[in-house]
Amino acid sequence: MAGSTLREASLPRFALRRGEAAAALGISPGLFDIWVKDGLMPKGKKVRGVVLWDTEGLRARWQAIADEDAMAEEDGENPFDATVV
Repeated sequence: MAGSTLREASLPRFALRRGEAAAALGISPGLFDIWVKDGLMPKGKKVRGVVLWDTEGLRARWQAIADEDAMAEEDGENPFDATVV
């Protein structure tokens, strides 16, 4: 948020642009696009030419992914079991 005031920086954000959404996840915008295309992340909402992502939707989807991974670990599933060397 270069050039923003302290007040702007401290306001809670409830919608993010593409680059901000990717940064919030710690990934590149290109990878974020792939995750959206693959359904791992929700699609943004276009409002008068600006596409925004709901922060709670992103957080909820990330938590669902984390929960899926935790359940797979608890089940003892190994994603490499079917790999042939």
